[in-house]
Amino acid sequence: MNVEMNYITQIEGHGIINFEIVDGKPKVRMEVHEGARLFESFLRNRRADEVIAMSSRICGVCPVVHNYAAVQAVENAMGIEVSEQTKLLRRLGNVGQMLQSHALHLYVLALPEYLNADGVVDVYMRNPEAVKRALKIRNVGNLIVEVVSGRAVHPVSSVPGGFAKLPTKTELKRIVKELKGVLDDCIETYNLAASIKYPELQRKTEYSAIDDGEMYPSYGGMIVSSEGVRAPAKDYRKYTNEVFRPYSHTKFSTRNGHGFFVGSIARVNLFSDRLGEKAKELAKNGPVKFPSYNPFHNLVAQGVELVHYTEEGIEIASQLARTLKDEKPVKIVRSGTGVGVVEAPRGTLFHEYTVDANGIVKEANIITPTAQNVQNIEEDLTALLTANINKPREELVRLTEALLRAYDPCFSCSTH
Repeated sequence: MNVEMNYITQIEGHGIINFEIVDGKPKVRMEVHEGARLFESFLRNRRADEVIAMSSRICGVCPVVHNYAAVQAVENAMGIEVSEQTKLLRRLGNVGQMLQSHALHLYVLALPEYLNADGVVDVYMRNPEAVKRALKIRNVGNLIVEVVSGRAVHPVSSVPGGFAKLPTKTELKRIVKELKGVLDDCIETYNLAASIKYPELQRKTEYSAIDDGEMYPSYGGMIVSSEGVRAPAKDYRKYTNEVFRPYSHTKFSTRNGHGFFVGSIARVNLFSDRLGEKAKELAKNGPVKFPSYNPFHNLVAQGVELVHYTEEGIEIASQLARTLKDEKPVKIVRSGTGVGVVEAPRGTLFHEYTVDANGIVKEANIITPTAQNVQNIEEDLTALLTANINKPREELVRLTEALLRAYDPCFSCSTH
């Protein structure tokens, strides 16, 4: 059997899966045909502040985290220390990013097939309240990003050393109110994701995220993994090991010769003890137990995270509504190399820049979550096909597409 899946719908970007079954064994290729976009090349010889704004254009779904990873990398290159207030605001901005992305992925891309619906329009025809819930959550995410970072898509306020414009206490109080207003919607979304019967697939892999030593992964920290990795973010190249495959425009990342998993399931598997109170209760007592080694449960982990990040956003915005003070960005221009690391909705995101004494970026390197996951996707697809080898072709295609969507890939980001 030789199957070419050239048109995979309900994913971000263009990916092709080819699999061949010979003598009862599957051989899988995850091909990313999204065109090479060459961001790292045209970010070179630009002013650092331009690079921060331009890098967010890598993605229309998760521009906030590209902006924050870039600004953090430039600050580390120039030796700029930002205030705790700035770090909290960036964590709050990332709350908005998570709500935007997870609500979109769950309701529009991943869950319709489990609800026997042909896309989100069909979901609306059958259950309009579910789609209204998704839009309500996403709108609150948009509000947070707009208030914290200047606009809902492609943020502009985050600059080296802090923020060009700070939110007001009134705006932060509104964020608290709106987040409290969608907490039950996020819990309901978790209940929906957790109630679904997913395909059986147990394959333990290496789960990786970042750790700031205190809070649930979001902004900055060390690289950690379920296999004992604990390393500074500046050493990220040792733990991503990008290699080129002639059939894909996305590079593949490996550790010790195998794939690893970044994203919601990795974060929940590693840090369930740092979840918010309600999210922790759901993760502990829900039908899906964590740590889970079923990659389809990444969708349940996204539901857990919707609840967690809403709780975290309420806490941060409430604190800042009391303590926010006027701060001007720290302005230092010096040469150096720095790495920025942020948890994007799809997993750990690295930006690295070398800046000269005039503040011009001379070197750039970006490694996205999907590029880190694509090797693990191939390995999971191989395991899935092996376990279902005797099923009809149509069922194998359905399972393969469903597994790819569970990863929430962003192929546009991956070919940055």
